[in-house]
Amino acid sequence: MTLVQAMNPRPPVIAPDATLISAAKQMASSRMPLLPVVLGGRMVGTLSAFDLIAISVAEGFAPDQRKVSAEMRPDPPSCRPEDTLAQVREQMHALRLSTLPVTEANGELVGLIDLFDLETAENAGAAAGPEPEMVARVRG
Repeated sequence: MTLVQAMNPRPPVIAPDATLISAAKQMASSRMPLLPVVLGGRMVGTLSAFDLIAISVAEGFAPDQRKVSAEMRPDPPSCRPEDTLAQVREQMHALRLSTLPVTEANGELVGLIDLFDLETAENAGAAAGPEPEMVARVRG
């Protein structure tokens, strides 16, 4: 299986001018710990659940007034569609990340890959039958 086959090709995204509360609601509804910040089809940053917690709780900012652009991580790490699953796993491990955006060289967002997607792809064909119930629950 390839990275393009394993990734989520339509991940939830957020605009830079959205509020942090909007981002938090979108993360909660989609159960995604990372939102690519997209402007004009290109990824301009990412916002993680950790960023939201650290900003809103630890630093005391009002999440209903603060914009995503003020707190997003500009120029975040990403992988390319042509990367192998092993390369992506290595990159995630080295950076201690559980989710990576997949982008073209021009910054166009093409998907999102997480550790669950990698595990599923790497074990494709290893076992026959339907997806185990626990995996279905975790993946949502």
